[in-house]
Amino acid sequence: MNIAIDLQVAELLASRLCHDLVGPVGAVNNGLELLEDEDDAEMSREALNLAADSAERAAVALQYFRFAYGMAGSRVGGNLDELRDLSVKFLAKHKISVDWAVSDQAGELPEDLGKLLLNMVLLGAETLPMGGKVSVEVDAGAGSLEARVVTTGERAAARDDMAPALADDARPEDLTPRNVQAYFTRMVARRMGSDLALDTSAPGTVRLTVALAG
Repeated sequence: MNIAIDLQVAELLASRLCHDLVGPVGAVNNGLELLEDEDDAEMSREALNLAADSAERAAVALQYFRFAYGMAGSRVGGNLDELRDLSVKFLAKHKISVDWAVSDQAGELPEDLGKLLLNMVLLGAETLPMGGKVSVEVDAGAGSLEARVVTTGERAAARDDMAPALADDARPEDLTPRNVQAYFTRMVARRMGSDLALDTSAPGTVRLTVALAG
């Protein structure tokens, strides 16, 4: 293990987390400042609503990141309902709907699957600059399991910097806070004994697939 490389990936992920959280946390502060300075009852209610809504967004984001990047996502077990609900709430502010379909035959799901799915959802959301739909599918067969995230929407496409982060010769020192998500998601898939496949052949559709042996 190269500690320097691992540390660099952690630093990039931390930068990404701070970027995603600074908006709602800053909005909470703005709402509270308006509430302190505003004597008008109607404006005070609007400021309070802004602070409350932003606080909820920050809480949802923190919970999502806890499962996506922390140990919690590795220990979810076979019940993924909580992750489905979390994905719906997290992506709603991006005007992205979630269709979460997990096969009834999935049975005992492997460790890290929850973490993998949430990171695939994050990666898929990055392909929808105008909003759209994220479909999450998990199908288990005899001795195999396949996890898929398919995104559809206006101008749905993989960003130019995503493919280099997924390449076999990708180096952590060449990553940025924008594309480290792709690299990290592939790392999770590879730790599970598989790999992450990216398919952009269909216009308006991006498909991410991880095939696991049972």
